[in-house]
Amino acid sequence: MQIKQTLGNNLCVKLDPENNFIELKSGIKLDVDTSYEPEKHIVRVGEVIAAPTRLIQRDLPWTTEVEILKGDKVFMYFLAVQNCLAPEKKNYYREGKDVYIFIKYHNIYAILRDGKIIPVNGYILVEPMEDPYWLRTQKRARMNHLELPDLRKYDKKTVVYGKVAYIGKPNIEYNHPYRTDEHVDVEVGDEIVMGRIRDIPVEYEYHAKIDGGRKLYRIQRHDIMAKL
Repeated sequence: MQIKQTLGNNLCVKLDPENNFIELKSGIKLDVDTSYEPEKHIVRVGEVIAAPTRLIQRDLPWTTEVEILKGDKVFMYFLAVQNCLAPEKKNYYREGKDVYIFIKYHNIYAILRDGKIIPVNGYILVEPMEDPYWLRTQKRARMNHLELPDLRKYDKKTVVYGKVAYIGKPNIEYNHPYRTDEHVDVEVGDEIVMGRIRDIPVEYEYHAKIDGGRKLYRIQRHDIMAKL
């Protein structure tokens, strides 16, 4: 099937091969049971086969420009991919072993073009970092030959710290009345504070591909509460 152009904010994406194995550093491949924690094995990377030339802004959760082009490698929200493949949705087709899905534009958070990672849809990719206050406290304790227990994992209300790794264009506006990208000025390398519920991993470690499998969170500018 040849698709020249998609309509209605849809992208046609050819999915990467299924995540039914794990390759070790030694090169050995191990088969995995994808029925266990299936959300961690959903393929969330693919190549754009066809894209719209303009967007229907009223059908998006935010107003943004068209940035995704045919041939781009895209990184997608796993639930959106899962929904495309669901029996009741069937927003996909097969050609031999290849699977093609029709996914909404706003469910893409980054692209890979000419070897460069570019966040889209107002997203920022953030590398997690340790709480600087905790590190200072721990350092002082060790200087006094003390070892502090790390109780942070039991505190679900604490904020999350990160360093901006990749940044794209801000969204023009949001449909939500209290969200905006205005005056949230950040650059690559900035250390930021965000809420605990915003530490959403771009990929699970089983099949991490972005930037060599580097652990990254995806957020939007309005998720940033402060810069350090």
